Amino acid sequence: MGGMTLPLLLCTLIALTSGLHFGGRFAQAHHAGRSLLPATLAHGGVSTALVVVAALTDPTAARLLWLAVAAVSLIALATGALWRAPRLTRLALTDAPEALAPASRAA
Repeated sequence: MGGMTLPLLLCTLIALTSGLHFGGRFAQAHHAGRSLLPATLAHGGVSTALVVVAALTDPTAARLLWLAVAAVSLIALATGALWRAPRLTRLALTDAPEALAPASRAA
């Protein structure tokens, strides 16, 4: 009867940090109108490797602890994307500096 081992714990923590990082990159790319593919592929590559390592080092009889790594990976990616999503403000980040001037000074 095994539980979470050190390799599985490390895989889970790496999946968490990778998901948060690349989720933030995903949100930045989406906001800037750039391709979402680099962030998605990078996290997919890291996650695939982690899930394979987790499946190979799973000591339980059911051999299903790799699902925890996969779930953490997906949830962290979504959390990272939502956490870094731009907030609604009156001015966009791409507005020119003159948009910040008071209306009375605008000519």
